[in-house]
Amino acid sequence: MKIAIIPTTGGADPWRGIEVAVELGVEGVHIGGYGGPWDLEHRTPSERRGILERIRSYGLEVSALIGWGGNVDLCEEENWEENIAWGQRLNETAVDMSGGLWMAHAGICPEDESSPRYMRFREGLKRIADHGERVGAIMALETGPEPPRVVRKLMEDIGSPALRVNFDPANLLLWPPHIAKEHGVPFDYQWAMDNFDPVEGLRTLIPFVAHSHAKDSVLRPDGTCEEVPLGTGMTNWPELHRVFVENGYRGFYAIERECGEDAMGDVRKAVEYLKGLD
Repeated sequence: MKIAIIPTTGGADPWRGIEVAVELGVEGVHIGGYGGPWDLEHRTPSERRGILERIRSYGLEVSALIGWGGNVDLCEEENWEENIAWGQRLNETAVDMSGGLWMAHAGICPEDESSPRYMRFREGLKRIADHGERVGAIMALETGPEPPRVVRKLMEDIGSPALRVNFDPANLLLWPPHIAKEHGVPFDYQWAMDNFDPVEGLRTLIPFVAHSHAKDSVLRPDGTCEEVPLGTGMTNWPELHRVFVENGYRGFYAIERECGEDAMGDVRKAVEYLKGLD
């Protein structure tokens, strides 16, 4: 098991967060690819190497870069070319910092493969993946907005080793109420559990998973949902870990805690929890 933390969790200074990673005895850090105090995308390769060398001096790896978090939709014509170019820049940034791996939300993949939105989405990802193959980068789509079976079909359709999955089990439980609202239909708890169950989702996607967020959440029959500290929700991390191990997963579990009064304190507890799964 390799564990990473996000060093800026809770607004921490990244270098202080890296010291916390050392204190916790984890193997890596999951860092932003653009913006923030380092703004790696706009650094020179030499500057990026300097930051990476300093991170490695702490005995840590970069598990993956954090890319788009909902600010890009490759289904849309607006900014489509610009976003493809941005994805290609993040490919190059990731090559310098994280062995080429970065994760992103890129919009919601339509289920109708004949629709113009699907064709734009597919073509945008393929162009980023083709570039990734040339430079040695991998874009990992983060789970959540689509049923895992849809993501698998997309992976098989594009068929590129430079397009993979960042598996976030908590997102699978957090998205269904938003999807129902977006489509103007009542929330259906059974439909959500049938289509977004985290363990079944991992079994569906495991051949394509390059990175995972260690995160937890709850989804209630009334459609309310929330992120919760790792090990206290419904994602069933003991079973997820078993599936990862049985399938020879060698990537990171990167602890993501996006809320809470003491987010970094929750990260510390999450490290203990994950180590207890082995």
